[in-house]
Amino acid sequence: MNDEARLYEIIEQEVLSCEDVSRFDEATLTEKMLSGGRAGSGIKISDDDDEIIITLNIIVYYGVNIPQLCYDIQVKVRRAVSEGAGVNVKAVNISVDGIDKRPE
Repeated sequence: MNDEARLYEIIEQEVLSCEDVSRFDEATLTEKMLSGGRAGSGIKISDDDDEIIITLNIIVYYGVNIPQLCYDIQVKVRRAVSEGAGVNVKAVNISVDGIDKRPE
């Protein structure tokens, strides 16, 4: 597995381990076409010198404390990427794009 695929795997695993996250937001068809098919996971990684910027588009469950959840995700993702992949993280930006009803 290459380094970039490993980063996506680490990030996805950490975000989805949060019980208040429903799923990643899916990209539109236009976004998928413009990104060469790479969009759609709700995870974007960009380079900034020797560090990376991670952008997450997520859907959360109704009734969640969104600011606290986003903070918790930022801490978890930054730590996991730094320790698991040895990559410096400049920022973890999170966009909550929707709310789902919790499954019963």
